[in-house]
Amino acid sequence: MTQKQALTIGGSLEKALKGEISLDVKSLLKEAWQLTQVTKWVLLQAILVVFVAALVVVLTTTWLSETRGLALTDPNVQLATNLVLTLLMAPLITGLLMMGINHSVGGVSRLDHLFHFIPKTLYLSVTALVVSLLVELGLMLLIVPGIYLMIATGFALPLIIEKKLTPLKAIWYSILSVSQLWLQFIALYFLFALLMLLVVASFGIAAIWVLPFYYNVKGVLYRELFGVTVYIQGSGGSNEGESVFKA
Repeated sequence: MTQKQALTIGGSLEKALKGEISLDVKSLLKEAWQLTQVTKWVLLQAILVVFVAALVVVLTTTWLSETRGLALTDPNVQLATNLVLTLLMAPLITGLLMMGINHSVGGVSRLDHLFHFIPKTLYLSVTALVVSLLVELGLMLLIVPGIYLMIATGFALPLIIEKKLTPLKAIWYSILSVSQLWLQFIALYFLFALLMLLVVASFGIAAIWVLPFYYNVKGVLYRELFGVTVYIQGSGGSNEGESVFKA
């Protein structure tokens, strides 16, 4: 009978919380870019599916609002649309993030991995909703706290899946860990802000590279911060990196 041995690649949750992790931003970006050359198309397909799903949700809520005679500018309609988007998109966004994490440990992703976490929709949606409320509250206060929380909570969803944390713990641990390396994260997100300007300037063409690159960067960041558990076959062969999706 073939046995599997658990192996953690990268950092660890304990070290991340204590601030004992260091990041080489240049090396991280270089690795993520190399991964993007190989994984670009599967990520683009997944991103397109998420975009279409979000569009369907928006069009559906718009149609329902119009049938009830409500204006699209009505704050309640906008709130309802954002709420439905947050709840329904959470497992798909998690799928994208986990695909990036899978790539960071040498895994090969498939499009169906995007839907792998739908059974965990309740946990993921609750987490996404709490994060959304925190970010909105931060933006209402002084904008900067909202931006901070948007970045700092960015690993909450994969922490629920890969580390099997509760929603509140995942949010809190993500904030604590990112806060230890705040300057590096500011630099990374500033870079992606510039890249998004490039996407706009190129009429969306640059998104073919920028969006997959973003999810691979997130994957490598997660690995370096928290570590990723993979499984090695007893015979010495790997499980093609798909152990990430067995969480």
